[in-house]
Amino acid sequence: MTDRLYATFYVDGTLFGIDATDVQEVLRAQPMTTVPLAPPEISGLINLRGQIVVAINLRERLGREPAGEDVESLNVVVRTEHGPVSLIVDDI
Repeated sequence: MTDRLYATFYVDGTLFGIDATDVQEVLRAQPMTTVPLAPPEISGLINLRGQIVVAINLRERLGREPAGEDVESLNVVVRTEHGPVSLIVDDI
């Protein structure tokens, strides 16, 4: 059995973890372009050094209350089989 490393983050006080090898990078809040008619959990698109990445608001996706003004969200960019995706989290 091999040891596994996890990147952990908080969303509305709940701790989550994903395989650390799937994390591409962690970014502070990024400027986003909204997507008309997108589902509510899609906050928008971010430009990651010329690559367009979908940003998913995990609070919205999980049915939690919106973050307050005092929460500085972070973008956890994860690799998927379809390309990178940004998960908007409260803290990591």
